[in-house]
Amino acid sequence: MREITYRKIVAERFGGAEVLRTVRATLPQPPRGHVRVRVLAAGVGFTDLMARSGDYLLQRRTPFTPGYEIAGEVVDFAVDGEAPSWLEAGVRVAAALTKMAGYTEYITLPLWQLVPLPDGLEPRLASAVPLDYLTALSLIDTHARLKAGDTVLIQGASGGVGQAASQLGRLRGLRMYGTASAPGSRDVLARHGVRYIDYRHEDFEAVLREREPGGVQAVFDHIGRANLSKGYRILAPGGVLVSFAFSGRPGHMVGDTLRGATRLRLMNLRPGRRAAQSVVPWEMKSRRDSYRAALARLLDLAHRGEITPQIVATRPLSQAADVHAALERREITGKVVLTAD
Repeated sequence: MREITYRKIVAERFGGAEVLRTVRATLPQPPRGHVRVRVLAAGVGFTDLMARSGDYLLQRRTPFTPGYEIAGEVVDFAVDGEAPSWLEAGVRVAAALTKMAGYTEYITLPLWQLVPLPDGLEPRLASAVPLDYLTALSLIDTHARLKAGDTVLIQGASGGVGQAASQLGRLRGLRMYGTASAPGSRDVLARHGVRYIDYRHEDFEAVLREREPGGVQAVFDHIGRANLSKGYRILAPGGVLVSFAFSGRPGHMVGDTLRGATRLRLMNLRPGRRAAQSVVPWEMKSRRDSYRAALARLLDLAHRGEITPQIVATRPLSQAADVHAALERREITGKVVLTAD
């Protein structure tokens, strides 16, 4: 084994897209239980933009490399005992990361984080699966424990996690409502069986009280603030409100996130309903086998075309700063994937 010289994107300080720089680094031989991977594609998530600006609670130090999800191919590895039968140089893999580091040409990861791709699944598509779909699966299975026929409200249903939850919910036979406002959202959500609520012109609480007077079994929320109380009020007895993000005020995201998490805990002091928070990087660490099984299942669904990440743009890794700027200006709306130059 030899050292590998490679390029990665680094946020040198917190700030706008201009703080992202391409730097050269050296990757040493992998330690025991680790694999070196050549990254072929990396998904771009909204959390990456938050982390770069300093508004993400799980990334509070610079410098760092953004990115929570990758697909690539195995270069080499060092394992204790017998290696899994699938593990060999050249095998294509995907991973969700527990710590940001995905905007890179090469990466060293613990073996447990890697899942082999089904034969024929394109790395670009695979890199768009881990974060959004693992989050959606966490909402539906881990926290809400929904079954066919249950009713759910998905806030921000046209976003990455929202569309993932909609697609998985359709496969599960859920009855779904979704808030959105982007052009074309009604048609997109209708394809997944989601009943559209235009949050700019409709009060979702009033709509659900009229259409579902007995309440809904779950609400998936990424907004926080007053939405948490409104979502909690439309729950059926025994229902659950699950937060997967907090859309705080610019410059106050960390404080608003902490306040939102505290609000969820206080809600659990009330009888009859529950509140929970989904944080996939934390859940991965505590349930490694469940993570691997879930990601393998999602990649298989993507390979069969039963779930379809909505990739709107593919850009070379070196254009990461331009991608962040375009997303913030809303010149691009949707999932972007960075690929090896």
